[in-house]
Amino acid sequence: MHLWPEPETRDGLGVLRACRVERRDGAPPAGAATLWYSLPDLGPSERPEPDEPFLIAATIQAMAEGRDLVLHSTASAELLGNLAEFCDAWHQWRPERFARIDIGAERTTPRGMARRRGAGVAVSYSGGVDSSWTIWRHVNRLAGQRSRGITHAVFVHGFDIPLADTAAFEAGCGRAAPLLAALGISLVPMRTNFRDALPYYWEMAYGVALASCFHQLRPYCGEALVASSRPYDVLVFPMGSNVITDALLSSAELGVVHDGAGLNRCEKVAGLAEWPAGLAALRVCWEGIPRDRNCGRCEKCVRTMHNFLVAGLPIPPSFDRAPTLSQVEQVRLRSLSLAEEWSQLVVAAERNGVLAPWVRVARRKVARYRRRAAFREAASQLARATLPTGVRHLMRRAVYA
Repeated sequence: MHLWPEPETRDGLGVLRACRVERRDGAPPAGAATLWYSLPDLGPSERPEPDEPFLIAATIQAMAEGRDLVLHSTASAELLGNLAEFCDAWHQWRPERFARIDIGAERTTPRGMARRRGAGVAVSYSGGVDSSWTIWRHVNRLAGQRSRGITHAVFVHGFDIPLADTAAFEAGCGRAAPLLAALGISLVPMRTNFRDALPYYWEMAYGVALASCFHQLRPYCGEALVASSRPYDVLVFPMGSNVITDALLSSAELGVVHDGAGLNRCEKVAGLAEWPAGLAALRVCWEGIPRDRNCGRCEKCVRTMHNFLVAGLPIPPSFDRAPTLSQVEQVRLRSLSLAEEWSQLVVAAERNGVLAPWVRVARRKVARYRRRAAFREAASQLARATLPTGVRHLMRRAVYA
């Protein structure tokens, strides 16, 4: 996979940075696409490796397609070394899905080259629990010696809000800007077609997607915080963002820090009770319409409302209804990460003495998922040991149907 950066241009938001993604070997998917990012012009920038964000962005897609990755520009030895280690980790976790590939650039700046890192600290924000907690705890220095002075918050159009939905993005930014300004943080609206240009499974790709956006803020920011979605005691690998490989998305100019894994979601929700304005702006939903607010019906809305109930808190005004037992009964656990989220919720409910009927329903759903997962794993191991590749693929489709 070859990355050909294009000259920076101007657009309605400020600057447009684009890169042509080319596949040459004829293996599917063939052809080329253009990956782009649009963001405000933050001022003059002299960056030794301006095109590194494209290399970070394409890493998961290239591994999934089994293609070596080449940036036809300059990259730092620090980033190239980190991405090689990143590749090793993901291949070890899922060798059948992520190939070990070579990652390189036409030109490499040597390790340890003198440079000045930006003083700013970036974080992402779209209204979710994890990013809201990261912002609140650092602004109030609740992280002790780990606390950073956050200066920029990136709100990305093209991730959970589709590019076609301009109204939802503008409405979301309209609420976020004054909320963050009150904390001394500048909102950076950013648009990207990442999900169209590099369309691999989002649950695995969102970490490199987010890191590529953070690297667009160099040289103004020298550090970026990725809000943890999993606590240390229930880590799931691989996940798009995780406590092991997020730091490997750092370059010589910007360090990526995984933040907040010492707390689970219920504990973060309890901490956010001290930030009423943040709770009023909470937006966890990505399924409902309009997309700039919570639908109150999808799995994530239902789960988040129960996080508040388990913490002994009222449902915040960002939700227009209370959850029902019927909604919990309709939840389908489609992945290990989702099953672990509900498992955490059940454990927290039992610890806090919550005996509502929904706890029993959720516990039963988690147990059923784990039984099915154990069966799938046993069937997969048997197939790998005894069946030809073609038959294994047919069996996998049947088991996961």
